[in-house]
Amino acid sequence: MRAREIMTKSVLTVLPTATVGKASEMLTYRGFSALPVVDAQGTLVGIVTEADLIRNRFPEQSGDPAAVGQSPARIVADVMTAPAVAVSHDAEISVLARVMLGEHRRCVPIVDGTRLVGVVTRRDMVRVLSRTDEEIAADVRKHLQVLGGQARWSVQVTDGEVIVRDLFEEASDRPVAQVLTEAVPGVIRASVQAPEPRVTPAQA
Repeated sequence: MRAREIMTKSVLTVLPTATVGKASEMLTYRGFSALPVVDAQGTLVGIVTEADLIRNRFPEQSGDPAAVGQSPARIVADVMTAPAVAVSHDAEISVLARVMLGEHRRCVPIVDGTRLVGVVTRRDMVRVLSRTDEEIAADVRKHLQVLGGQARWSVQVTDGEVIVRDLFEEASDRPVAQVLTEAVPGVIRASVQAPEPRVTPAQA
């Protein structure tokens, strides 16, 4: 499963020239923990988090001796985290998970090149992971019906990892089956395999 398949596409953003007060108001009103910061062309230039705003208000608690005695910044450009840690819309969700855990992020911007196209939150990830293997397998079989019917495919799911075995010898549809399987919510990774070799009496 790819980032584009679980991301929220309608993203609330803020310009770097917006006031810190405006960013605080947007976070409070929407209940978000972070806002992507974009320029006029929609290019991701940073991210402003709750921690950034708190650090700006209480600089003496930030651990930076140079910040002590400074007045709080007034615009987002002066408090945002830049560059923002972002993930490509084509990235697998295992990459997203690694970024979230390794960078301690609750919200990860999703980009196409440098252009912001969505965000994925920890709640989005948990929603995907909450699906049972049985639900995922049923959904995969439903998606694969268009390629020779369910009788053509053997589907096995273990902890979100899917192995699809093609029971036919024709291989041309397998790349399509791979794409359809990866698009199913809850699929962590997928493998579409050829039929198992047939054992003839002479080989037995």
